[in-house]
Parts: sequence; C-alpha cells; structure tokens
Amino acid sequence: MLCIDVEVLKQPPISAAIPLVAPNHELIKTRDKIRVYKLTINPEESIEVTYPFFYISVVLIGGNLQSHLSSAAAGNLDLSWTSRLEKGDVYWKEPVTGLKQKNIGENTVVIYIAEWR
Repeated sequence: MLCIDVEVLKQPPISAAIPLVAPNHELIKTRDKIRVYKLTINPEESIEVTYPFFYISVVLIGGNLQSHLSSAAAGNLDLSWTSRLEKGDVYWKEPVTGLKQKNIGENTVVIYIAEWR
C-alpha cells in the first residue's frame, strides 16, 4: 500500500476542463477537485505527452526514463535528461507541452499523475 497526503493551499492557476486523453494514460479516479491517471511505459517504449495542468506524479514502479523537451516558441529550447525513478518518489510539476519520454530501463515504469482542478 502506498499512501500520499498532499495539502493544496489554493486552486492552481491553470486546469483542464476535460480529462486527459493520451497514449499510455488511464483515468483511474475522478473526484470533485482531482483526477488521477495511471501512466505505464514499457521497456524501450517512447511517448510524447502534453499536460495542460499542474500535477503531482507518484512513482509506483521505478526505472530509468530519458526525457526530452524542445520548443521553437521558447527560443529553440532543447533539453534532454535521464532520471532514475524510485518507488515512492513524489514530484510537483507544472504544465508542459510536447514532453517526450522513453523507458530506457528493463522494468515497466508505472506513475500516478494526480491533476488538481
């Protein structure tokens, strides 16, 4: 069992009116002010996603992710990084457009994405 207690002090300035529909994402819980998605990325699998909301990610099954973010609108921004995710890691994240992620590990990576509205 994995329990996360989060205190959100005010409503995020950006939220999505409708649920996220994206590859590898499954909507698993909907409540008045929150939606929770289960993101699953198999070994050597790549996804590209846009999160138009603030969110918390909670790692259920860890692994190695290679991430890439680029944007011509932001002065040819081009960033790449590798992350080692461990079970129980929790991150507060801001909205992002065109985030590419590839599972470069041997395990399937599973992350809960909790969207506050």
